[in-house]
Amino acid sequence: QRHVQIMLCRAGAQFPRACVTVSALLSKQCCPAQGSDPSVLCGAETSRGQCADVRVDEKPWSGPYNLRNVDDRERWPLKFFNRTCRCTGNFAGYNCAECKFGWIGPNCDLRKPPVTRKNILSLTPKELQQFLDALDQAKTTVHPDYVIATQHWLSLLGLNGTEPQVANVTIYNYFVWLHYYSTRDTLLGPGRPFKGIDFSHRGPAFLTWHRYQLMLLERDLQKLIGNASFALPYWNFATGRNECDVCTDSLLGSMRPDDPTLINLNSRFSQWEIVCNSLDEYNRLVTLCNGTREGPIRRGLMERGSVKLPTMEDVRSCLSIPEFDTSPYFQNSTFNPDPPLGVILGATFGTAFLGLVLLILLVMIIAHQRKRRGFEPLICAEFTPQKYTDEAE
Repeated sequence: QRHVQIMLCRAGAQFPRACVTVSALLSKQCCPAQGSDPSVLCGAETSRGQCADVRVDEKPWSGPYNLRNVDDRERWPLKFFNRTCRCTGNFAGYNCAECKFGWIGPNCDLRKPPVTRKNILSLTPKELQQFLDALDQAKTTVHPDYVIATQHWLSLLGLNGTEPQVANVTIYNYFVWLHYYSTRDTLLGPGRPFKGIDFSHRGPAFLTWHRYQLMLLERDLQKLIGNASFALPYWNFATGRNECDVCTDSLLGSMRPDDPTLINLNSRFSQWEIVCNSLDEYNRLVTLCNGTREGPIRRGLMERGSVKLPTMEDVRSCLSIPEFDTSPYFQNSTFNPDPPLGVILGATFGTAFLGLVLLILLVMIIAHQRKRRGFEPLICAEFTPQKYTDEAE
């Protein structure tokens, strides 16, 4: 799973809108211009970056994933692009137009004042309203910079090779899609998914991948509402004992009386719909989540009486573990942090940091893998040994 670490530094540039043209995909170059001159790429005119060959980690990975060059997430992003913007100094972003985290200013040379991530239960009414409104706005606002791929990489250019198979996605759903994309099965052909892999869980990337995703989400929310000091709040699981003390209509919604798995109609979140949950359907069709709405949020956690929230003792026990991971760095390691951390993720990060938006993704666990229509099957792509073994150029 070594290559997952490479995904961390490029996850924010998953599929930039500027790089999903036919010419960009055919040339495998994602080096957008910033200014009016389309020939000056990656902010080169102001020494912000340059278009360069992608450098990937060639170290072998471990765990049960024994395939090679068959998954588009391997040696990311070579299945799609082999030249991208390489930013200099503190510049960052798919076109080097942003600053690295912690820096601001026209030249990205000023330290950004730190934001304060507060316990959601201690937010002022104004802060709580801003947080909930930001989530709502992100759920309905199309992401200005990124799109999602809706087809397997072999058919990304469509039936005639002239229609990129991508779709707009809202800011919030973009991050749902990123999470889905990192965990989905490897698509080897109709009825042949490889399920023994998860590129952002069950390994050493578990903590860092999710932390980085939350930082990207927080930045997008800051830009959306025009408030650079906005911070995602956290929830300390362990304070609620075995009750969800944020599952109230003033926070994230209480249970609906006629169906405890649904959110009360008095909450704004009762109107939210999930995406990227029909995993078996995607495998059957050899396709990707296309952002189609798949029904209301369901709290699967509420259905399982044997599931208990972690205690403070659980948190202290987890934080006291001295060794992060051991070989072979997967769930079959002699010691692996994911099982205990996976159980008490919220509490561990709750005492340090848990972006509350993951509550919708992780705590409001959806109980059922729903199968719905509306997803396009693989478009005119042959699963031949040659296509799967050719090295990415």
